[in-house]
Amino acid sequence: MKNKKKLNSDQKRIVKWLKVIIVLCIAIIVLELGYILLSYYNRSNSIVYTDTLNSFKEVDNGYIIVGNSDFKKSDFNDYEKDYNKAKFAKYNDDFEVEFENSYTKGYASYFSDVIEYSEGYIAVGGAQFSKEQVDDNATDGLIVLYDKEGRQKDTKTIQISGDTTFNKVLLVDDGFIVIGQSILQNMVIGTDPKAGALMIKYNFDLKEEWRVNYGGSKSGNFNDAIIDGDYIYLVGKDATRYGLIAKYTLEGEKVFTKSYEYTDTVGFSSIVKVGDSFFVAGSKTINIDAKDEDKVTEGLIVKYNSNGEVEDEVTFSKNNNARFNKIIEDGDNLVVVGHTYKIDEEKSSDTYNYLDYRGIIVKCDKDLKEISKETFNGKGVDYFSDVINLSDGYLVGGASSSKELGSNNKDYRTYFLKYNKDLEKEWYK
Repeated sequence: MKNKKKLNSDQKRIVKWLKVIIVLCIAIIVLELGYILLSYYNRSNSIVYTDTLNSFKEVDNGYIIVGNSDFKKSDFNDYEKDYNKAKFAKYNDDFEVEFENSYTKGYASYFSDVIEYSEGYIAVGGAQFSKEQVDDNATDGLIVLYDKEGRQKDTKTIQISGDTTFNKVLLVDDGFIVIGQSILQNMVIGTDPKAGALMIKYNFDLKEEWRVNYGGSKSGNFNDAIIDGDYIYLVGKDATRYGLIAKYTLEGEKVFTKSYEYTDTVGFSSIVKVGDSFFVAGSKTINIDAKDEDKVTEGLIVKYNSNGEVEDEVTFSKNNNARFNKIIEDGDNLVVVGHTYKIDEEKSSDTYNYLDYRGIIVKCDKDLKEISKETFNGKGVDYFSDVINLSDGYLVGGASSSKELGSNNKDYRTYFLKYNKDLEKEWYK
């Protein structure tokens, strides 16, 4: 009996230790599982969400916008993990998305501009259809026609000199005009008589009617244009740091082209007419002889007459580089939006400069006398891409990573920011 009692005591001791070991194993498994789930959560949340607005227009009962996106948080399109895709969307007056369409062909793509016409909408931009284009950072020019519900009706792509993109689309009675550039790719040496700033007229069946080009084979570009009577006025650049203003007939016949010294590498970005004068926005390099990394730019507005002669100009500085992206009229006044930027030393590395962007909006009269200005100082990166005039203020659109515009200081999201006529912030969506 004593031996039996001793055996039961040993068994109890073994069972006790087995229980401890089992509990420890379960705890380790739980900790490992928790670590795996936490790592997955952190990896998922570390993926930067990108959703941009390059241009937008006011239409009946809302707004149409274009840009590009990875659609990570989209309710309409699948997440594009590797490449951002061109995006076309419509918002209602409450800034709720009514439809959102992704251009899914090829690799990366984007839309730069959009207009409404009788049968729907026309969006233009660029797209990459091969790995070689991805490696060379080159695109084909892209045109997509949509119906009123945002469904793709027809598409057209074009390649001329190796790297082609469309920046703007203008509606005319019997079709539309697209402008942009077609230039030689980065590593291609030489010239191409078909390269440079580009303008093409299409009918609504996407049949080309005429085409013109101007400027450098590796740099010419038309960024914006307006139609005034029987003429179209265009702005952009014809060489590195040389701004460009041009005048053509609506049949594509050149009236004049004139350069401006010196802009930044983008050139002139936007043009508007007030009275008899044309006002062009962009950026001015104020120390052209400095090294590229030391060059300083200021936001620029140039006033031209209809013959392309400079009447006046004004610059805007903010203790760092600045440029204006879009200019609009408001009666006898002008409103421009853009950004300042500087290198963030803490976030930069030996091989990469992290640029810290701040949105700016400036209002002046037609004599270029400043009325008011405002800088948006979010904690993230803020792009002021476009602006439209409302009856009670101005609506700015762009992309931001700032918490102050609804993001998380990491992801880039499309936003709308409302200012009153005195440039006081009212709300954002």
